[in-house]
Amino acid sequence: MTSERETWIRHFLYLALFAAAFHSLQFLASLALWMSSRSPALMSYGLDAAVSAIAALVLAVRVRREWRNKFVAYAYMAAAAGSFYLGASMLWRGERPQPTVLGLVVAAISMLVIPIVGSYMKVLAVELRSQALKSAAIFTFGNSYLSMVLLIALLMSYGMNLRWGDPLGALVMFPFMAQKGIQILLEEGKHEYVED
Repeated sequence: MTSERETWIRHFLYLALFAAAFHSLQFLASLALWMSSRSPALMSYGLDAAVSAIAALVLAVRVRREWRNKFVAYAYMAAAAGSFYLGASMLWRGERPQPTVLGLVVAAISMLVIPIVGSYMKVLAVELRSQALKSAAIFTFGNSYLSMVLLIALLMSYGMNLRWGDPLGALVMFPFMAQKGIQILLEEGKHEYVED
């Protein structure tokens, strides 16, 4: 293995560890804010961030091999089920979460950081010619979608004073999170090369 390839692998390892740390912070912030606001969208976002942190750690440990596995897939599906439960139960009870400006800050920072991390992940995936790493980059880009949904849900709740905006955000996150788990199960074990 060339020293240049070793350098790219080392860069990817650092980036995967950074992604794991960032997702962990997203989870902790979402959990802390959920405890005071009872926002289903924030907790759903936090559940996805927790699973994404685990996936990033698996990626860091197995950077030379396949990172996708059934544990990560089932964790995404469990997070999706939690998201559905949180959103549906709050809508059913007709409760209103407490608006939170800090939740808006979490969503906005995530929308800025995640695309940058995903872009660099894709560059490294191409340099290493790894389809598995390219898939990890695509998953990272996908988290930008959840950040956008969270931001819109919190704006609907906080800015527009809509009681159903926040739980609706959790329900919108549900199929996307479930799709990530299903996609991992379908693609588990594939080893292809990225050409561009």
